[in-house]
Amino acid sequence: MSTTTPRPRRVAVLGASGIGRHHANWWTVEGAEVCAILGSSPESLAKSAEKLHGMFGFAGRVYTDLDELLAAEHPDIVDVCTPPELHYRHARTALLAGCDVLCEKPFVYDASLPMEELLAQARELVDLAAASGRLFGICTQYVLASEICLQLLREQPGAPLAPVFRGELVSPTRGRSPNPVRTWVDLSPHMLGALHVFAPEGKIRWESLQTEFAGHEAQAQFLVDLPDGQELRAEIYTNHTDGEPSNVRRLEFGNVGCDIEGTRDGDGHFCADIRIGAQSHLFPDTMRLLIRRFLAGQAAVPGTTALVGLERMLRVISHAQSTR
Repeated sequence: MSTTTPRPRRVAVLGASGIGRHHANWWTVEGAEVCAILGSSPESLAKSAEKLHGMFGFAGRVYTDLDELLAAEHPDIVDVCTPPELHYRHARTALLAGCDVLCEKPFVYDASLPMEELLAQARELVDLAAASGRLFGICTQYVLASEICLQLLREQPGAPLAPVFRGELVSPTRGRSPNPVRTWVDLSPHMLGALHVFAPEGKIRWESLQTEFAGHEAQAQFLVDLPDGQELRAEIYTNHTDGEPSNVRRLEFGNVGCDIEGTRDGDGHFCADIRIGAQSHLFPDTMRLLIRRFLAGQAAVPGTTALVGLERMLRVISHAQSTR
């Protein structure tokens, strides 16, 4: 009796010059076929295709028009890594074409639109995915990092973790001019997602919110009411910096810090080194794990969960802007 090997799932990556190139690499490593990429110009596409060919042998087609790409390639999955202002339009177009969609953070964002309209766009995408039976998720991979950290912490003997959370995420400026709102939009979805893992039923007490937005730094402190009556103290700090350390990825649960650093595994692949005190724990890169889950039919951060994080992200921005 003969058996047929399932064909690899075909993935189109929209925006492969930045973070999208890492997405494309992990899709390939995890057994999918990157069949096409979308770019803003033939010149940028040529550079991206050359870089991807060097990374993993990319041999797909390149497009500047999404409708043309979808009609010609019929991808199973569309991975949206374009600028945030394009997330809504690109994700909607791909869902209407019958594709599963993974969208980079932030879920949707356009500084020219009010919060209510952005939330309406996000809800439309969630509803559209549900109505069409398509898998839809947001790529905030530090959600998986927080799951791993909490598992490691809960395996240690001792009292339960105290209701305290702090997330710190710092990355290089890469020539950006100071803009704390942009910093918050870029980095806070990861930390807001990690908080949701720690306290999924928690309700932010918005009257407790304090924000400090200046230069490249964006910081928020607030209280979270938990279902058991406890009060969780939360702080999220984000920054773009030209100094050192230029990359900080730190999650603190119950006053216990987990530092996430990058290293290479035995196959030369980028992976995560999670350090808790003197202990070091190696795990596959969390973006790779998120993509692995998506290929297995599970969105690590489904649209309904991402909606919670999006509203929180936007409300913090609104508070910071109103208190300047």
